[in-house]
Amino acid sequence: MGFLTVTLLLFLGLVSQKAFADSRLIIVKYGLSPGATGFSENQTTNDGLQINNLPLDNLGNELSVLSGIHYLVYEISPTGDGSELKATNPPPSSYTVLKKVADLATDSNGVASLSVADGYYLIEEQTNPQKGLLKAALPLGIKAPVSGLN
Repeated sequence: MGFLTVTLLLFLGLVSQKAFADSRLIIVKYGLSPGATGFSENQTTNDGLQINNLPLDNLGNELSVLSGIHYLVYEISPTGDGSELKATNPPPSSYTVLKKVADLATDSNGVASLSVADGYYLIEEQTNPQKGLLKAALPLGIKAPVSGLN
């Protein structure tokens, strides 16, 4: 059962009446159909604030959600002026881990979510051979809240 997998992240920022931000990190995990190599970019909406449910793979098949995929979430602090902190696979020298925030697992809908305070976070997907996830996605660095998206 060698599923290729795709992870889509959805990050929502909510501002309270007391003017402090609370953001929700939402991870949606999909598995590709046999023979597919990725998801169909032109059939998919993924702007960081919204995604369409069950996008298509590059063969035109609906992706299947995957449950039981774990993600470790760490609060981090950029080192120096923060210019070396990249979103995808940030080098360990570009941040300091402040604390582990959560060990999330996707549910039967392929969704894992967490409320986070303003700040920087590192998300690390964990392999799950029983689910066909033999290679984890690259670590992802994010800043909450996300801004500048329409």
